[in-house]
Amino acid sequence: MKTVGIIGRRDLSRNENYYEAVEACGAKTRMLDLYGGTEDVRDLDGIVLPGGTDVDPTLYHEGNTDSHGLDKRLDWFELAVLSEAVKYRKPVLGICRGHQIINVFFGGSLIQNVDHCEIHDYYGDKLDRVHGSRIAPDSFLYDIYRTDRLSINSAHHQAVHVLGEGLRAVQFSDDGLVEAVCHDKLPIFGVQWHPERMCLKHRRTDTGDGLKVFSYFVECVLDPEKWERRNTAGKEQIEYYI
Repeated sequence: MKTVGIIGRRDLSRNENYYEAVEACGAKTRMLDLYGGTEDVRDLDGIVLPGGTDVDPTLYHEGNTDSHGLDKRLDWFELAVLSEAVKYRKPVLGICRGHQIINVFFGGSLIQNVDHCEIHDYYGDKLDRVHGSRIAPDSFLYDIYRTDRLSINSAHHQAVHVLGEGLRAVQFSDDGLVEAVCHDKLPIFGVQWHPERMCLKHRRTDTGDGLKVFSYFVECVLDPEKWERRNTAGKEQIEYYI
């Protein structure tokens, strides 16, 4: 059975959903210890970078104008894990913060505070927002959901600004934010939303089924050639659409 590494302790309630979703799709999970090394990445079959605090803006060469809860140790650990994943061509799924750290890793930048974030951020009530999005044709998300429209959840105040090198935006919120990216040549992709809170015991009736994202990711883990076949198909159409 294939094994997926997940950054973050399972016994923290915010992380348990990631482990359960990956395991529900047929893979084993292993915690990647923030206070350990990255040697284990070589032996893993895939990586999940979960949600969390804001990324240090100095990593994308900006001063701090509206970034909170910074954790430089976490930033550098995740960047090191990504470096190993790229080296060994391991599939990577980034979610919310994970999606953002992927963009920063490849040289992109972030919007430090979305000026209309009441649409995207849960603020005081701690409940996910729900909004519409459009999916680029001939993208991995279109393959997953078979539609160019998808309702998704949202709990963030930052977003992708300048895309990192080699990344393509393949999903957008109705107000224009990048909601998903994928890499041109590597099995790496990210979503700004939280599919782990759209599936299993957290399944919602007002969004798509988030388990489909994890299922696709695990399929890429089980079949390393799947991503390359998918990601080389329709590239011209996706770039034209964007």
